[in-house]
Amino acid sequence: MTRKQHWVPRFYLRHFADSSGQLHAYNKSNGVFYRTKVENVCSKRDLYEVQYSDKEADSDDKYFAQNLIETKLSKSESQISVSYSRLLQCCKDAVLEGDSFRRGRQAVCELASSLIVRHPMAMLDDRSKARKDSSMLLEDVVLTEEEKVLLDWSGWNGDRKALAELLVTATLLFSEDGSVPANHIREAFLRKHFCILEAPIGSGFVTTSMPMFIIGPEDDSYDFDFAYMPLSSKYATVFSDRLLLPPFARLDFSGTEYMNRLLLLNCKHWDVAISRGSGPLEHAVRDWEYSISGCTAK
Repeated sequence: MTRKQHWVPRFYLRHFADSSGQLHAYNKSNGVFYRTKVENVCSKRDLYEVQYSDKEADSDDKYFAQNLIETKLSKSESQISVSYSRLLQCCKDAVLEGDSFRRGRQAVCELASSLIVRHPMAMLDDRSKARKDSSMLLEDVVLTEEEKVLLDWSGWNGDRKALAELLVTATLLFSEDGSVPANHIREAFLRKHFCILEAPIGSGFVTTSMPMFIIGPEDDSYDFDFAYMPLSSKYATVFSDRLLLPPFARLDFSGTEYMNRLLLLNCKHWDVAISRGSGPLEHAVRDWEYSISGCTAK
């Protein structure tokens, strides 16, 4: 059992760790700066587990299909991480073409769509609704005899609420059906212009527990006008309808600080901000606090 389950993958967070493998972090709820391991942020105990309907909360076997979602996510992340690392190497070499760069760009789009749909705030309503509407969701499901035997053997067949929640969660995260939100979102990212930003030596990009912000129509089209996402402490990316920047742009200190401030100001669901070094993080938090205090005063 993996009990500490992450909504932001550890392979992504490692790109913001210092040489000792530590992150500089800021807790939004209590205003505390601290250092920590990658494993200790953007995670929650048993985040993706589905609980049996008839088990006590403190029962040792309360979870239905234990670690099924976590294991499948880990496999997907392992595949994405290879192409993602190669993209960062392409950025370092200033090679913005070729198979490695193309696959890396696809990996970023895959990661971005996954981050949006797997955030705990995003999944809460869908998982709750699945339990409530379990009978309706499962009424058209036709099982083979082998599937029925497997469900009976595993003990899942008698708990329609848990089964519905598991099916909905798995569909949201892994389905290849084009109508699933994650696939709409990924395709929207793939259609955009893709620009790489580089931070100067001595500075760095800050990320958060929801590591992107998106500007655009808030409707059911899943499209957007502009998105920003830090890729590592050294590189970030911008997705846009129009080519706002060259394919590769080296920022100065003020440009990097501006993007860090925008992330903290425009991302709705972050509770932890993270950086490789203390300087960029403290500066970003100070700018964010000043901006929100100004808005509150007005």
